[in-house]
Amino acid sequence: MTVSYFWRSRNSRTALIVLLLLISLATASILALHAYYSDVSQRATAENVLHDYSALVADEVIRRSAVEIGYSGYYPLIGAVAHEIQQSGELSAETKTAFLSAPDARLKRAAALAKSYFQMDRSTGQVTFIGEEPHAEAPAWLRKGLLGMSAQHGETGQVIRSPIGETPRIFIAGATRGPQGREKVAGFEIDLPVLTQWFGAALNRQPLVPPSLGHGQVTNAFVQVSIRDHGGVERFRLGEGPSPRWAVTKPFGDIYQGIFSGFTVETSIDSEVARQIVIGGLPRSRLPFFLGMLALNAGLIVTAILQLRREMALQKLRDEFVSSVSHELRTPLTQIRMFAETLLLDRIRTDEEHRRSLEIIDREARRLTQLVENVLQFSRSERKIESMAKEERELAPLIHEIVDDFASAIHGDQPRFECRLCSGLSANVDPDALRQIVINLLDNALKYGPKQQVVIVGLERRDGMASIFVEDEGPGIPLADRKRIFEHFQRLERDRQSATAGTGIGLSVVKDLVTRHGGRYSVMTGDRGGARFVVELPLVAADGVALQEPAEEPR
Repeated sequence: MTVSYFWRSRNSRTALIVLLLLISLATASILALHAYYSDVSQRATAENVLHDYSALVADEVIRRSAVEIGYSGYYPLIGAVAHEIQQSGELSAETKTAFLSAPDARLKRAAALAKSYFQMDRSTGQVTFIGEEPHAEAPAWLRKGLLGMSAQHGETGQVIRSPIGETPRIFIAGATRGPQGREKVAGFEIDLPVLTQWFGAALNRQPLVPPSLGHGQVTNAFVQVSIRDHGGVERFRLGEGPSPRWAVTKPFGDIYQGIFSGFTVETSIDSEVARQIVIGGLPRSRLPFFLGMLALNAGLIVTAILQLRREMALQKLRDEFVSSVSHELRTPLTQIRMFAETLLLDRIRTDEEHRRSLEIIDREARRLTQLVENVLQFSRSERKIESMAKEERELAPLIHEIVDDFASAIHGDQPRFECRLCSGLSANVDPDALRQIVINLLDNALKYGPKQQVVIVGLERRDGMASIFVEDEGPGIPLADRKRIFEHFQRLERDRQSATAGTGIGLSVVKDLVTRHGGRYSVMTGDRGGARFVVELPLVAADGVALQEPAEEPR
């Protein structure tokens, strides 16, 4: 009941920790989501500010263009046309030349806007063009627009626009009277390509963004403007082209009596100068940063959960280790206590039974000693304590002595041991550590091999190393588990389900001691199908120098 309660309590704590980690991940996700929404909102606000300033630029483009072209272009020229009709009664072929060479610089400049001139007598309705030959449909179409005009349009002019023959056309006309009092309508057609120069002169005279907004640093080089006429033809462009994200499109409307009615302007401001006109500038998208931090947080939490799971598995292995050690200790202690009580109570009937009891006590005491030595060595390796006293020893006699001592403690129908030891091989070893290595390998062969088997213990020279091997007749070690069995508390699944006792630290002690000697360890399939455990230690020559450098990593 106590063990069951202990496990339930531990699992509950683990589930609580995992739940808290998942809540932490959910909290971090919510924070990242809110931070992202805040970033999006900040960017949207900055873009709205740029959009508003782009609208301000559009209004300034409309105002300047209308003032420049209307006040300095259309009005002076229509006034000159009306004056010419009043003086001479009609326009002549020399009118265009006269205007272009006029002493008045304002009129001379405005005359460049006229592509051709026209006049219409109200009494007859006949339309006459002076200069460039008009389109065939132009006279009839223009007559409809001119008949409704009155004399009040003489000074300001009236704008008449329509596509004729798929080409946008703009006419400026004004009504006036000739010397004989005859009513006439006269005007000119705009040369639309010439407007490009006028737009440029109007817009480049000063920065379109007020200096107070950009601290004088936002020049027209950072402004994009596109002006299109009523036919959709682009007549002026400033910059590479408006940014579609915060571009503003506005119609010219009826400003200056609609001289640019039907025209549209599209403007935007370059994001590079956003910092000069928007506090904090236009923030860059931080979505990759948020996603990266969220992924990092998720990775850390997953790592923590995996580590917790690993710790749980390790704790379970340690619990199994404690249980196995307790079981291993209980059996020899029971034997020792039982036969010691037999001797103390003088229940021995013969000298043979007396000797057998002492041998059993000695054998079980050796088992206890070996088990305790393994546990102590495991503890020292965990705490990184170096406790070796190496000395140069010939290996064959030492290994033979270890095997004899181990075999002397075996009774009944137990395995036989066959030594195949090559003499003359010496190494710097700790004799007690080597004893523990060999005994652990022999004990491993005894546990997992058949009862009546021949265990071969060998020593040979291989690649400048002393190769010690122990080969049994057991089932062998699967290839996938040959590295894992040298780790702490690791046992094969088939052995976990069997009645074979084991602590899971014997081979890990072998690994630690061999590594401390600068050697290598491995396991392979033996010649008889069982497992062959191999330990390789650096040899020492006659002058005491190692024949081979210690291996960096065991195989």
